[in-house]
Amino acid sequence: MKTLVRNSAFFIIAFIVVALCTDLVVQRWFIFNDKASNPSKIRRLVQSTDPAEIPVFGSSKGRSAFIPDSLAPTVYNYSMERGNFDIVEFLLETELAKPRTTPVLLEFNHRYFVHAPQYTIDMATFAPNINEPGVKDFLRKSDRLETRFMVPGLRYFGSIEGYVRKGMDDDGTSTRVSVKGGLFTERAAPPVQLANQVAARERSIALREKLEHDKDDVKEAISAEDRYKLQALNTLLLFSAPKERVARFAELVASRPDRQVLVAYTPQHWSELKGIANYGEITALFDSLQQHHPNLHFYDYSHMQLPDSAFKNSAHLNNTGARAFCAAFKRDAGRYLAAP
Repeated sequence: MKTLVRNSAFFIIAFIVVALCTDLVVQRWFIFNDKASNPSKIRRLVQSTDPAEIPVFGSSKGRSAFIPDSLAPTVYNYSMERGNFDIVEFLLETELAKPRTTPVLLEFNHRYFVHAPQYTIDMATFAPNINEPGVKDFLRKSDRLETRFMVPGLRYFGSIEGYVRKGMDDDGTSTRVSVKGGLFTERAAPPVQLANQVAARERSIALREKLEHDKDDVKEAISAEDRYKLQALNTLLLFSAPKERVARFAELVASRPDRQVLVAYTPQHWSELKGIANYGEITALFDSLQQHHPNLHFYDYSHMQLPDSAFKNSAHLNNTGARAFCAAFKRDAGRYLAAP
């Protein structure tokens, strides 16, 4: 019995030691060693005290579009994949609590206000920062906080490969270069790849239109499964702006009238815009918001004419497109980006 207890104690202690060591190694060598990783961005933002920093918040679209030094020397790109308002709300709250008075740049796209925290809030990004101010409360409010994310050795279970391969292509290499949080590439989408992506979107548009028609047709009553598909397609293809989420966004803007909030709808491949049947609601919303909030400025480059060679794929700009966007954005918003 004593031997069993001793052995059990040994294995428990050994497990704890291995768990702590693994946790430390993963953090030091694979997470925070990469200054462009999403966890590093969260930590940098929370701890940043540079009074001159101009932050960019957004999704992977923003990460490939805003070239920091093309806009101003102190711009830092905090954009990350799936970074819509689910995440940006926390980033904005954190940023606007700081004493600095620099402008804030926001990347916008038509899915910005969609609420899907189980999809948008990647715990591989936030678990390493669980003890940073505000992170636990944010995760708790988003219903994403789990006990295991606070336990060394368990919080990175299932995520380690992702940390190691972050930024790599399928073959283990990468054509992208990280600069001040942004992730950029000269690579243009191969014509066949782009054609396949465009065709896939057109199929989605056609299916949504069919299901939208059939759901109100007694003869073509659709199944519960098809109704679920229609809901998903509406989320993908239509602009949605729930009043409660827009109100929270407006409240954040109003909380710091001394800070200019520059919202840029970055250039989109024409296929990404196709199917947004209620596009007019986007401009109507921001026209209204700008009337009520003088420090909010909306710049719409979504229909900017760019060749296919300016896109890495149908959803993201490459450097050719990013340079064209940054030149236009600096031309239009440069007075806010200039150092005082």
